[in-house]
Order: sequence, then C-alpha cells, then structure tokens
Amino acid sequence: MTTKTLRIYSKDITPRLEYVTEIIFSSILGIEFEITADRRKIGGNPAIIYSDEKVKGQFVIRPSGLLAATGVTPLEPEVIVIDDIPVLFPADDGSIPFDIFSAAFYMLSRYEEYLPFAPDVHGRYQGIRSLAYRKGFLRMPVVEIWSRYLAGLLVRYYPVLSIRHNEFSSLVTVDVDQPFAYRSRGLLRSMGGVMKGLTGIGARPAERIRTMAGSQADPYDSFDYIEKHLLHNGSDALFFFPTGDQGEYDHNPPYRDHDYREIIHKYDKMFGSGLHPSYRSAGRPKTLRMETERYRTITGHHPERARQHWLLLHMPGTYQAYSDAGIRSDYTMGYADEPGFRAGIARPFPFYDLSLEKITGLTVVPFQVMDGTLRQYLHLSPDAALAVIRSLIDATRKAGGIFVSVWHNTSLTEGNGWEGWRKVFEETLALQKP
Repeated sequence: MTTKTLRIYSKDITPRLEYVTEIIFSSILGIEFEITADRRKIGGNPAIIYSDEKVKGQFVIRPSGLLAATGVTPLEPEVIVIDDIPVLFPADDGSIPFDIFSAAFYMLSRYEEYLPFAPDVHGRYQGIRSLAYRKGFLRMPVVEIWSRYLAGLLVRYYPVLSIRHNEFSSLVTVDVDQPFAYRSRGLLRSMGGVMKGLTGIGARPAERIRTMAGSQADPYDSFDYIEKHLLHNGSDALFFFPTGDQGEYDHNPPYRDHDYREIIHKYDKMFGSGLHPSYRSAGRPKTLRMETERYRTITGHHPERARQHWLLLHMPGTYQAYSDAGIRSDYTMGYADEPGFRAGIARPFPFYDLSLEKITGLTVVPFQVMDGTLRQYLHLSPDAALAVIRSLIDATRKAGGIFVSVWHNTSLTEGNGWEGWRKVFEETLALQKP
C-alpha cells in the first residue's frame, strides 16, 4: 500500500502553523505532509481540516486562534485531562478534543516565558512557576504524547498513513564549571585560601598545600573517573567549558592556563565539546563573542554548541545572542529547580523567535535532569534521585526521544556533600543504554 501525502488545510498559513506542523509530522511522526489554503487540493489524500468551517467526513481540528495571531499577549491556556493525558486549548467539537497545534506551539515556543514573571535571585524563569509544573505534567513529554495521540486517531481515519517508530538514545553532558579546587588559581589567590583555611574559613590548608605541591590529586579532578565510565558504557557525551573571566559566579581558570587547556583539548577530541558562556556574559553579546573567540583559540574550531552557565536562559535574548555569535545549538533548555521537559519535548527542535515571528536556524537540545537540581534544589538522597532519573528515562524511552542529563566534575568527587552520587551516575549510564 502506497503512503499518500497528508494534506493540512488552513485558511491562514502562518509561520507558527508551519513551525509546529514540521515538528509534529516530520520530526516526531515521520509523516510527509503539505499545508494548503485551497481545499480543492485535498483530493483523495488523507487530510486535516484546521478550521472552524463546517465539514463532513473529514478529520477536523478546531483552531484556538493562537497560530493566526502575532506577538505575545497575556495568556494561560485551560488545561483538561483526556484519556489520562493533560491537554491545552480544549475544543468542544472536532475529531480531536483540543487544538494540538496551538498546544504544541505554546510549549515549544516557551510562550509563557515571554510574559512578565517573578524571577529567582539570578533572574531565571523557574520551573515551579511554569504551567506544566503547576498543572502536574512537567515530567511528561506532552508534545510527544499529543503527537502520538493524534497519530492514533489519524490512522483510524486514514489507514494508508504510516507512522515512524523513533529509536531512544541518550547523551551525557558535563559542565566543567570549576575543573580544579586549588590548581591554576594563581599565587595570591592560593595564599589567600591558605590563610582562610588557617583561620577556619574555607578549605583545609594542608590539603590545599599538598595539591599545589603536586603530592595529592586536586579534589575536583574526577575526569579520569568520568572518562572511564563513559567509555565502559559506550555513552555519547559532550563537555562544556567556560572561557570567561573569573568573578563571583565564574570560578574557572584563566583561559590561557596550560593544565586547563590540556583538559579542553583532550575531551574536545575524545567526546566533543561546547562553550559554557559565563554568568557575566548573560545579556552581554560582546562578552559572549569574546568567549567564543577564546574557545576557538584553544580548540582550533568555532563553538557550534553552548550551554549557559547557571542556566541563565532569557527568551529570546539569549538565543538571539547565540545566533549572532555563530552558535548553532543550545543545550540550556531545562530548569535548575525542577527536572522534566521544559518545552514538553524529548528531542532537538528549532527555536521559534516570537519577537520576530519566525523560525530560526538555532537548534535547541533540551535536557531532562541535572545533578544539582536533585541534590541542591530538591535535597534528594542518591536513591530518591535515581528513582526520578529512572522515571524520566522511561518517559523519554517511551517517546523514542533523547535522554539528556547534566553532570559536573565537582559532583562526582564523593566529597562536599556528594557522597553516594557516583552510584547515581553509574546507574544512570546503565539505565539509559538502548
């Protein structure tokens, strides 16, 4: 049986509609489709009528009006539950009881993050303030679930349609915020640390002196451990390295530091790497461009991938700055305070700039969980953290998506409150295998 092209009829063919249908049908379902404003072109093909028009014998989705609008206005969609699935923009009639296109667009565009909100102390949009968290579906990849729900209804109407099965995969990412506790900190800073240690403030002075003398490994140097387990499990991985200047929230060594450069060179070649733009770079495009140039001088190539330090993601400014700096993929799409699916999806997707009303060339790679979220924000034990990770892996596996986790070399040291977290890392690597 030959698979026919799905026709989507809409009076208004807008960038928003083009964007969300490309993700649902091409990225998730693997259905060839075409949007048309001419109902005569539907012919004998499978079709979706995205309209308020009265039709018979056709698959109908009733539009909420969001995809025909422009700009951002105050909006909080109604959330109802259908077949145990939370959905947005419910509709009274139609072949599917909600406007799936508007619902997916609302999540993927991060519409709510353009509206006024109460930020945390770092100016970030908090997971606990998101619609998904407040309505209980943050840990569900709802765009994936909605798409499969739509596919199930469509094939009943049109058995000729073929739905792609997506394979689960995973990616381990490591943010190297501070590769060394003591090494490469400079004489004055190191002596200051020793004096603080002698007065009972800060790290133990004997440990600092032994590390500086080379007789003891640096406490934050867990790279051999991370490398060993990544290779043993055959895990895909990326390392994100900062190159900014030191400051209150930026504790990386100077970008010219020899030992630091060796680490960057090694893991860039072994696994691949990206830039970890500094806290200071947020909202400062000139600083970001300086840091991308420093990264290039170290690695010999431009940073095409980045994750903002402290997850300082501001819509749409961060992504506009990334695009201007030549960064093609962002890995910041996740919350610091809560695990889950910030954009409701478990795979890379293009960034839609609501301020410009256009699809951009920047790819967003969302992550589901970060080590610091589980221990420092949610105060979970290692066993409780593993339970959360297992549930997120299961949800991503069911969607055929990509499970992306965020780790830090400083959290895999078995010290400073991170005792037992190597077990979490090792079991995560085992759980996420295909």
